[in-house]
Amino acid sequence: MGKRGRVTLRDVAARAGVSATTASFVLSGRRDMRISAGTEERVFQAARTLDYRRHLVPRTTVPAGAPTVGLICDVIATESFAGELLRGCIAAATDRGHLVLMADTEGVGNLEASAVQALLSRGVDRFIYATMATSVRSVPEPLRDRRLVLANCVDPTLAVPAVVPDDGRGGRTAAKALADAGHTTGIWLVGEVPAHAVAGRRRRAGVEEGLRAAGLRLAGRVPCAWWPQAARAALTDLFRAGWWDTARPTAVITMNDRTAMGVYQAVAAAGLTVPDDLSVISFDNSDIARWLDPELSSINLPYFDLGRRAVELLLAGDAEPRVRELPMRLRSRASVAAPARTTGPAGRRPRPAMRAEQPLTDLG
Repeated sequence: MGKRGRVTLRDVAARAGVSATTASFVLSGRRDMRISAGTEERVFQAARTLDYRRHLVPRTTVPAGAPTVGLICDVIATESFAGELLRGCIAAATDRGHLVLMADTEGVGNLEASAVQALLSRGVDRFIYATMATSVRSVPEPLRDRRLVLANCVDPTLAVPAVVPDDGRGGRTAAKALADAGHTTGIWLVGEVPAHAVAGRRRRAGVEEGLRAAGLRLAGRVPCAWWPQAARAALTDLFRAGWWDTARPTAVITMNDRTAMGVYQAVAAAGLTVPDDLSVISFDNSDIARWLDPELSSINLPYFDLGRRAVELLLAGDAEPRVRELPMRLRSRASVAAPARTTGPAGRRPRPAMRAEQPLTDLG
């Protein structure tokens, strides 16, 4: 078999049935052109199918000795989809004739301080301080008097610009999607919300607010860690305790896609199906959302936009020191459907016996 040539942007556009300009706008994260969520999804799917390698930086010549932006982060470089934040930083910086130097510190205080000093010794005087999880952080001392923008975190003691995902609006979007699909009762939230989980608290508050706006409320919460095994175990226990017959759930909102995967497994083990018996909607829009069967409706985390907007604010020089919340858009797929119509317990599809001997496996 001959060697396949490099996949081009035009190849992606042709497979998605859009123009090369539209494909470019979608893959570069631009939002100054009206593109529907469905079109964006087709472009992303075409890029994944063709294994299209997006350029990490735009086709912009950066001169020797160009000014540099320093990026201090915790585990961004080791998380695949969070690498989009780095790509957003680089794209915005190179568009403006800057380079990016990054230090990945695993959130260790001593490493953070030494990383900052190393970048300062190289003449870096502008910094992005970024975290993998949305959080409240204390910015290391060497950064506090520097030109600085925070990405995916805030420091209440520091008056600097910050960009974070709008998890509250994301929660409202998830609630509205279920209400629009006809769900009025039996909506459950799956995933624990510890005190330090900023994103989780805001998502839960948004979900509850969105349901109230539709005249609805949560039927209940299932506290479990945000991993497939924990969610599967929690839902399995509920099924065995008669949850399906007594609570009559119609939909669940999970705190992330890994949690949704565990829900899928528990539902399948109970002899039920998504979305015919139980609709599922989630947060992250990770690769898991597209690997699940049926594909999972999920609220997108805007990592690329976080990186790009942080650099834009940093290089603007006069950005107002406030928190900017970036939209989280719903990627609608096949995991949400109208609830089965019932007139009472007798009209509900009966729950088959649990298949206790059926093995369950986790991704990876």
